[in-house]
Amino acid sequence: MKIENKDFWEKQDIIATQEVLVKATNFEVFMFENARDRYHNEGEIKSVKIFGCGTGREIESIAEFFSPTKIVASDISENMIAKCKENLKQWKIDGITETVVGDAKEYNKVNNAFDLVTILNSMLTYVPNRNDRLKIFENSFQILKPKATIIGTVHNQVGSPAKTLYFKLRSLFSFILGDKVGNRTTGFNGFKVPGYYYNKRGLIRDLLTAGFKNVEVYSLEDYHALDDQFYNRKKGYNNLIFVATKP
Repeated sequence: MKIENKDFWEKQDIIATQEVLVKATNFEVFMFENARDRYHNEGEIKSVKIFGCGTGREIESIAEFFSPTKIVASDISENMIAKCKENLKQWKIDGITETVVGDAKEYNKVNNAFDLVTILNSMLTYVPNRNDRLKIFENSFQILKPKATIIGTVHNQVGSPAKTLYFKLRSLFSFILGDKVGNRTTGFNGFKVPGYYYNKRGLIRDLLTAGFKNVEVYSLEDYHALDDQFYNRKKGYNNLIFVATKP
């Protein structure tokens, strides 16, 4: 069943799938550490903007890792935010966390306000239009303080054999498709929504276009290789993780 992205994330059975997720994964902690180390000379990370927070899974982990004094978490789904508010009270971090219902590409009312921006949960995968993704990166750049960092995850064009082959075949027609090579229908629980899968080069390009520097992009396969661990990309999503800094 085809459905628009916002409607998809408003559904209670979709929200329920987010409630079973664990807190921060090892690769997310890796990004937390990277952001902290990059910002070390400027001070501690005390203000955090979270795009696509969903039910708030990463908020608890971010609060535990950084001990921030201010978190602003937003999501396009009213129902996700409602569940997030419940969780924040349970975790006793509602006092430091402001929740906002809204589109990330419209969050541009402040400047130099945050020490860290996160776009986790592969939120950008559900933004099929490149201009919209660029706008989100540009907004993230605007609201970050100088020397502060953005971290995030996106779906990767390279992973399971079927997915990898799909995008390799589409890349043969890149002279026609252009950036739309990465477009693919995604979704789960019987729902199909428009999506976008990045490759490393395209992700680096978009972050640089938005003004970021010191851009690092790893697939999960790359990340595991850093510790000489094997990652079976035939079975895993092999998402891309990224870290970049505002000059």
